[in-house]
Amino acid sequence: MTDVMSPLTGTVVSLDEVPDEVFSERVMGDGAAVQPADGEVVAPMKGRIEKLFEGGHGFAVENEAGLQVLVHLGIDTVHQKGEGFSIHATEGDEVEPGDRIVTVDLDALTNKGIDMISPVVVISGQAPKVIAGDQVKAGDPLLSVE
Repeated sequence: MTDVMSPLTGTVVSLDEVPDEVFSERVMGDGAAVQPADGEVVAPMKGRIEKLFEGGHGFAVENEAGLQVLVHLGIDTVHQKGEGFSIHATEGDEVEPGDRIVTVDLDALTNKGIDMISPVVVISGQAPKVIAGDQVKAGDPLLSVE
């Protein structure tokens, strides 16, 4: 059993409510989303950053057991080309839960009309259970994976 921590502080939202079919239809995998209350984004588990998207709008961490978790910050944020995102890690870094990965300028992106709901999805095939309540702090348990 592995707990996946929330990478963000905010409101926990079902993937069904994410306005992007790739996530709401669970094409990438299952999980939950967080509507962020602040812009600090941390590692959801111990592991290695296998992918850090150019611009900082998303990243994937894989642990020793092969569990892979994707954190995608906002909807269609790839089009920002890094504007509003400050990256604090590098692809290949070994991380611990709570290590700072990215900082998001929530106000700037929200003022542009960007939905910052952020899916946290298990992309390695396991079926996670949402274990968080309605509100979560960065580093608190969000998902449990057997």
